Amino acid sequence: MSQEMNYDVVVVGAGHNGLTAGAYLSRAGAKVLVVERRHETGGALVTEEFSGYRFNLHANYMMMLDVAPPFKDLGLGEDGCVYLRPEAQAALLRKDGSAITIYADLARTVADIAAYSEHDAKRFEQIYLEYKEIAEEYLIPATYGRPVGSAELAANYMKSEVGRRVLEISEKTPAEICESWGFETPGLGALLLYIICMWGIDPEETNASYLVPLYFNRLLNATLVRGGSHRLSSTLQKAGVIAGMSVLESHEVKRFIVENGAVTGVEAAPTGTDGPITRIKARAVVTSTDPTTTFGTFMPEADVAKASKQCLNTARNWEWEQSSLFLCHLALRRRPEPMAFPKGAGPKSAFINVFGVETPQDVVRHIREVMQDGALHDIGHFTLTSDIDPAMAPIDIDPDGAVCRIEACVPYQPADGDWPAQSRAYGDRLIARLADYVTGLDESAIVRRYDYTPKDIEAKIPQMKRGSFKHGAYVMTQMGYSRPNVQCSSYKTPIENLYVCGASTFPGGMITFGGGYNVSKVVAEALGLDIWWREPDSVATAREKGLLL
Repeated sequence: MSQEMNYDVVVVGAGHNGLTAGAYLSRAGAKVLVVERRHETGGALVTEEFSGYRFNLHANYMMMLDVAPPFKDLGLGEDGCVYLRPEAQAALLRKDGSAITIYADLARTVADIAAYSEHDAKRFEQIYLEYKEIAEEYLIPATYGRPVGSAELAANYMKSEVGRRVLEISEKTPAEICESWGFETPGLGALLLYIICMWGIDPEETNASYLVPLYFNRLLNATLVRGGSHRLSSTLQKAGVIAGMSVLESHEVKRFIVENGAVTGVEAAPTGTDGPITRIKARAVVTSTDPTTTFGTFMPEADVAKASKQCLNTARNWEWEQSSLFLCHLALRRRPEPMAFPKGAGPKSAFINVFGVETPQDVVRHIREVMQDGALHDIGHFTLTSDIDPAMAPIDIDPDGAVCRIEACVPYQPADGDWPAQSRAYGDRLIARLADYVTGLDESAIVRRYDYTPKDIEAKIPQMKRGSFKHGAYVMTQMGYSRPNVQCSSYKTPIENLYVCGASTFPGGMITFGGGYNVSKVVAEALGLDIWWREPDSVATAREKGLLL
């Protein structure tokens, strides 16, 4: 027996974009249901606790939380989502025991770099201020508006000095951009190139080079959610529920209901089963799924082809990332000491501590060999999350306890064998390498260890196919106005009543809220709902300059 339900809007997927869309549209007056296949909402905002130690399994570094409109619009801060900005943002730990450290405070960073090179200190300050202007005037506002086609975008960029600078940057690879900085200290270039490219940007391709100023600016101003990343999704869900949003967890969408070429709802069943089927009718369906699932699984090919051969082609030819992530989460009975940081006053570690590279060429070689050869390197970065948020460890029970997250860029399929056979040994390698840069990290310090491979990522969150953390590669045909394709980049698809909003749409992956925020206005306009929120002034200014539609 099947049952039928009726809503104004059904949102498929309760990641941060789906929850954002659900909350905005509920406050706009729509009757909204969010359907989530997992037992809890949040998508990549996963925090799990083991023996009092909290691990952020996926999303950890929030590079846009403090500038994202939903944070203020939905009152997330007032509702208990507090973000912390570490004093020391990023550091490259060097073989000689020293560190190149970048702080949230620009003046302190410049002074720290000057100890290595006065030239580099001045050059870093110049680049930092230039990229800050580009990010704040163009790239951050662009995240919260509909994209513009490349030809129109280029024409408008040529009208301003900053715009021309963006075009110039876009024509170079990240490695070439790094070289153009002209640093005398190789480690400084290595650190910056690493944090820009670590999360899926190829240093030898121009596809995503326009994002370099954004990543440079925001990943040097990143934040951590107090109490764990899942706290962010909890407050998002609460904001929606208070506005009337309903959530159906542990149910997976099997197919869209298609009538006369239009999507009129979804059919869902308890996760992992074929029934009972719940038919959920709706005036609009918003999905945060990838194009392969949206146009290749949820609808018959014949129905997709009638509406858009391009969408069918996107489903068949969608490209996934060439690399993924390996994470080794450690619950420690005592905190390891990074040798490069002072014992006295000041930060005890940086938010992102990079190890295993010394030059920009090391970074390029590392990522190339991971992507092309399936190599596993003893290179990565670590975060002592309990340094930033002591509550991540059970300090009431064990005041000396600590939580460490080791993260590395890896292939989905290692050249030397499958992940089940490689996982433990590779985690051992990373821990052993890390012991070259810290003291007090040995087997006796480990209370609990959780190795998390690309296969584990895919198993936990099937939308993260091949260990994907952006729902698709950043290649030219899948970026900007073409993400996921030109017919869907403004969130409404050629299929009537169907909208898209996930990481496979503009502006892409990471926790930006862009897809969920932007689709909300598109759906609200289509359904005649109350658009209760006011767009940021920076977005309006960018639109006047032609950056946004």
